[in-house]
Amino acid sequence: MNTFVNNYWASYLDFIHAFKQLSYLGIPLPLVCPYFLLVHDNDVLLERLESQSTVLNTKIKNEKQLQSLFDIHFSPFHNKTVKSRGKVQGKVVFYDNVLRFPDQLMKENFSPSNALVLKRKTNAYGSSRGEIPVDSLEKYQTIHLNTLKAYQRKAEKHFDRAAVHPIYKNKAFRETFVKQIPGMMKQIIAAKKFFEQNAVSCLVTGTTNSSDTRILTLTAALKGIPSLCLQHGIVMLEFGYLPKVSTYQAVYGSSDIQWYQRKGIQPNGLQSIGHPRFDELVKRSSLNRAALHSHFKLDNSKKSVLVVIHHLETEFTKAVLKYLGEQGSVNIIIKQRNGKQRRSAQTIELVKEFPHLKFADDLHLYDLLNNVDAVISYESTIALEAMLAGKPIYLWRLKDFRSSMTNYYDELSMYIHDDPHALVDHMFAVMNAPSNKNWEKRKRDFLSTHYPHKPGTSSAKLKELIDSIKL
Repeated sequence: MNTFVNNYWASYLDFIHAFKQLSYLGIPLPLVCPYFLLVHDNDVLLERLESQSTVLNTKIKNEKQLQSLFDIHFSPFHNKTVKSRGKVQGKVVFYDNVLRFPDQLMKENFSPSNALVLKRKTNAYGSSRGEIPVDSLEKYQTIHLNTLKAYQRKAEKHFDRAAVHPIYKNKAFRETFVKQIPGMMKQIIAAKKFFEQNAVSCLVTGTTNSSDTRILTLTAALKGIPSLCLQHGIVMLEFGYLPKVSTYQAVYGSSDIQWYQRKGIQPNGLQSIGHPRFDELVKRSSLNRAALHSHFKLDNSKKSVLVVIHHLETEFTKAVLKYLGEQGSVNIIIKQRNGKQRRSAQTIELVKEFPHLKFADDLHLYDLLNNVDAVISYESTIALEAMLAGKPIYLWRLKDFRSSMTNYYDELSMYIHDDPHALVDHMFAVMNAPSNKNWEKRKRDFLSTHYPHKPGTSSAKLKELIDSIKL
């Protein structure tokens, strides 16, 4: 681990230890808070985490220690005895936060009698998940406002008494955490009531690094209910995938298993099944090329390139788009990130600068991947999906995250560029060549360890795994 990563985890563990008494219904709030959100926008804290002179209480000698240091805090939630339910058969609960389990595939593999989709908010309540019943976590969030304010005051006093610390004594850190407290407490009471009122045989989440998913997973553990966390994307930044909290972590391939093991996670808690979302590459009825060209009014005589932009770092893609435009020999389609990232100032500026280009706001990603000839992207999950769709990829590295990147695509280093002109020139050289045997071999070798599953099989593998572990 480099200095930043080591200090990040050490400071997180310092915070959990120093504030562990700040708990609600038996769940320590620092253990379930989204710690990354407390530090990632704070330049002062980021500088301290980068510094070798920052002195922290927790000492992490090597990355193999990491999981065991967190397991000390998770251990009170595990090894619970499961109480007999008699004749009541519990349901598999899919918590719909970055779960990304396609509706149709969920319907094909699970029935309304044995599955339930749990959403965060009441306004998302309804039977829209392929006839699988849907419940809302929000409706269980009954807690008095005075209780929330009392815990915030309690936290303020705890910060006042806490020893001087280079990270959690920071004013902005403190303010951000205190603001998070009501949301976490509502999630804790909701999780407790949900499991009291519903028979559950297994909990499936898309992450355990948001407060709601971690709270649900730990509450399930308190009741002896097994949990399974799907790998929601490529492990580009380890902060979104560690520590392991669920009973089982589902991963894409053997390279991910090796990576988790290097962090001290035992192999019996890791299962390579891929992800149901990727099954749609072959299971979903996709637009054909003619329909895509008609939708965007593209030149049928030209090949098409999908350019994936990052919502914060757009300078590299600006240079790529300008250079591609100068060549004038390809159709350009731009894919933005979904959700609030699409409304970032950098994204809005890019849209204004290139109003003549096609921004794919309204099309499914796989409609794009199945019909373009090449993909240009930062090191994102879309690059893996492009390879699964049989498309060549050309990558660039994010600058702001280099100190904490896992270098997931390093085996394809010859397709990663720091110069936008070199990237475009490389793409055209390959695109115009009579064959692309070198790329095809490297793609096969990469997928053999990063995603070795036969297309369209992950949903069935997930069901098989769930059936083997559920109560």
